[in-house]
Amino acid sequence: MKYLFYSFLLLAFAGCQQSGTTKQAAGEAEKDQVDPAILISCEGVGEIKMSISYEELEKQVGAKALTPHENTVYGSFTTVWENTPKAVNVYWKEKTPPFKTVNYLEVVDPASIYRTGDSIRVGLGMRDMVRMNNNMPLTFRNFYAVERSGLITSFNNGSIAERNPCLTGVLEWSSQENVYKDQYEAFKQQEIVESYDKILQRIEVNLSAIRVLNKQ
Repeated sequence: MKYLFYSFLLLAFAGCQQSGTTKQAAGEAEKDQVDPAILISCEGVGEIKMSISYEELEKQVGAKALTPHENTVYGSFTTVWENTPKAVNVYWKEKTPPFKTVNYLEVVDPASIYRTGDSIRVGLGMRDMVRMNNNMPLTFRNFYAVERSGLITSFNNGSIAERNPCLTGVLEWSSQENVYKDQYEAFKQQEIVESYDKILQRIEVNLSAIRVLNKQ
């Protein structure tokens, strides 16, 4: 009788474990179920795919939806649906037309509709990103860097890089509490910063741009 009782307990325990695993898997699957029209992934941003050329882009969305730009740091880029929540910047590898190869895609609009499967979006706080990164720090270029200020250079093998291997972004200093002058001056001298830097406990930092890199 005692053995029957133990067997019943073991079966009940195994059933609970299986149920918990099933619920966890279902929860993760649900989290990844993002409308393809707003999904940021290695394949692209919504309708704009990483494999697209300028000619194909023009055919897909129409010439009126495209706005050309020249950026001296990052090169030539085309904005699709400029000044709307659907806006996507397409940066080209070629310096001059014809543009055939995407270097990276970028979203910057504060009201952007796009997000990754794990809910990374423009405007997300840096502390929230660290939590989503299994509490591994973000490494980025200082806000005072001469070039590429705020650019995230590493997720330090956290879960964000694991789930989004083509993703990077730009962080923006949005507000702050009182900071000691000496601490502030020392911070300004750093070219590369980690999110666990003590001064960042008193500074609000948000994700101002998401970039999807062409790894091919």
